[in-house]
Amino acid sequence: MVAKSYDAPQTELYTFPNQVFGNSTKIFNLISPKGKRGLVKDIIVDITADMVGTTTVPEVDVGTTSGEASYARYRLGSSATSGYPAAGGVKRATQEAITGNPPPTLSDYSGHVALEKAFIPKDTAFVVTLLAGTGGSPVGTANVYVVIDWF
Repeated sequence: MVAKSYDAPQTELYTFPNQVFGNSTKIFNLISPKGKRGLVKDIIVDITADMVGTTTVPEVDVGTTSGEASYARYRLGSSATSGYPAAGGVKRATQEAITGNPPPTLSDYSGHVALEKAFIPKDTAFVVTLLAGTGGSPVGTANVYVVIDWF
């Protein structure tokens, strides 16, 4: 019996080392593997400097364009205005108090965690955005990892 692609997805880890979430947004343009569609399974953030934004905290978005989160989102704070501290170490979207399944979500505040929101279409460009916090003096530094299963 031959395994179906859903039984054995191709998992890829996208790595964005030493990223600064200060006053600028970072945009990474990627493309799905030929003939495969994908689901964002996890977002991992190894925080090395406190995530700060007094209006909104920094976030990682996966979508069709910069700052758009049609595939996944992870807001980096315990509330919309209180960012995760570096002392908290590594944060993983799937280790938050997920309440929705499927898709895995956490709405303790608006849009905190949303994974597997939609399939990334096959042979299609997509964007990982490291969105800076807003308000006050936004800062934060982290190694960011996005895990996608391709089928």
